[in-house]
Amino acid sequence: MSPHYSDDLTEIVEPRDNVFVVLRSPETAEHDPAYRVLAIFPTLKQADDYLRLG
Repeated sequence: MSPHYSDDLTEIVEPRDNVFVVLRSPETAEHDPAYRVLAIFPTLKQADDYLRLG
């Protein structure tokens, strides 16, 4: 059973040292997200666009 209202944290953007890192957790990760770096961008907008358009 899954909750009705939950955030999808499969893909996230994390600020790190003046850049924004796009991370994805594989579906095989189950309870431990095991995030992997997909891309790094100088702006949050670029990182968000990458996920939105990707």
